[in-house]
Amino acid sequence: MAQSDLGSFDTRFERLTDHYRDAITRGELKPGDRFPSARELSEMHGVGRTTAGRVHGTLISLGLIEHRPGVGTFVLERKPRAASARGPSALEGAAREALEAFDQWQSRSKPQRLARAMEQLRKALP
Repeated sequence: MAQSDLGSFDTRFERLTDHYRDAITRGELKPGDRFPSARELSEMHGVGRTTAGRVHGTLISLGLIEHRPGVGTFVLERKPRAASARGPSALEGAAREALEAFDQWQSRSKPQRLARAMEQLRKALP
């Protein structure tokens, strides 16, 4: 039986999320630029709509893009961290990690109470 390092396994979701996060961080996608819809991501990269929607959700959770209903999805301006020059606070880092894990959760029926709590957490983050 072949052994493998499951920790190094990258899904298309992870690769796409990393690709767009890096493109925004490097400035290839600038604040105010239109970001592809989930349908467009699905067609451009040959992934399912669920995967494309998860990429959107994660980038929204990270504060990199925002969806404006009826208008489209746009790249947000990266705000400098005011709290500390050393990076995000431990609480902010933990909150972002929890949001990313929640967005990656593959359950079809996320409990509504948990979904509401995560949305409140999203809104509370800078």
